[in-house]
Amino acid sequence: MKKIFAILAVAAVAVGCNNHRSTISGNVLGIEDGTIYLAEAGRNGALVDSTEIKGGKFVFNIDDAAQLLTLRTAEEGVAAVFTEDGNITVEGNLADNSVKAVGTPANDAFNAYNEAMTSINQRYAEAEDAEARKAIYEEYNTFVEQTIESNMGNIFGVFMFIENKSYELSAAEMVKSLNSLSEELKSLPLVTKTIEKATRKMRTEPKREGSDFIPTYINIEQPNVDGTAVSLQSVVEKQGNKYVLLDFWASWCNPCMGEMPYLRAAYAKYHKKGFEIYGVSFDSKAEAWKSAIEKQEMKWVNVSILQSFNNPAAEDYVVESIPTNFLIDCSNGEIIAKNLRGEAVAEKLAELLK
Repeated sequence: MKKIFAILAVAAVAVGCNNHRSTISGNVLGIEDGTIYLAEAGRNGALVDSTEIKGGKFVFNIDDAAQLLTLRTAEEGVAAVFTEDGNITVEGNLADNSVKAVGTPANDAFNAYNEAMTSINQRYAEAEDAEARKAIYEEYNTFVEQTIESNMGNIFGVFMFIENKSYELSAAEMVKSLNSLSEELKSLPLVTKTIEKATRKMRTEPKREGSDFIPTYINIEQPNVDGTAVSLQSVVEKQGNKYVLLDFWASWCNPCMGEMPYLRAAYAKYHKKGFEIYGVSFDSKAEAWKSAIEKQEMKWVNVSILQSFNNPAAEDYVVESIPTNFLIDCSNGEIIAKNLRGEAVAEKLAELLK
């Protein structure tokens, strides 16, 4: 199920470099005099600016304005603010969590979204049966689509699009959609960064209908449990191997461990027919990594540099979550499938290794 009903203010979005300017004027009740801060959104967001607040009033003048920031005191968060070009007012009472930023398209749309989501959340929680919850979930999906469509001219809509479509659209579709934005929005670092990442992702994304691009594997060479470097290329090119599953996993990842029985079954049935697995672990401790390999009876090739996600292979294959896997055709190096889960691995091999 999707991460439905999430509040956008928890995610960091650094997107400003366009020489815009916004003025943020505050009139907030229930807040003590002292210093108020603007920080990058997220739990540990870096400080952007600070000013004095007295009687609930304060003013920030922000250049390079197109970004999502958190307004906060030293003790707690006050409000999320899209610091786009224009005059923004932060108003409300901190005591009842009613503080919000208003006055510009992205902030007003963000507030409307949160108000609607509060209602949807409440009705979903109070729904009496699965049919009612399903109807509300469908309403949610429709609402999100409408929100995105009606706000693609401001940073909030672009943020919503990227957050909701990154795992739904292919990399090629994401690039095409973002390149259709206005030149102003397309130049935002949030967009340019997403386009850059999607372009890299296209290199290892299985071919889609209507596409002429054929993705091929990128070589990996890392040490196995004995400390001997083993390359993906050597496994793909090994005589007798017909298909190799490049599997990214970690011992601490419960969904990864849940996939192991399916991988063991597929390996036992198809290994002698030309199926191999090249597992890349994102563990950081050798003992945990080796213990999992032994306990899960992972008799295939396993490598790791034991640096968690700080692994060049994660960058090359744009791996942002695990488990993630890629099925490689050894005859030409083409990546023909991605993220095969459960029985899907064996089913795909049954189709290929008849």
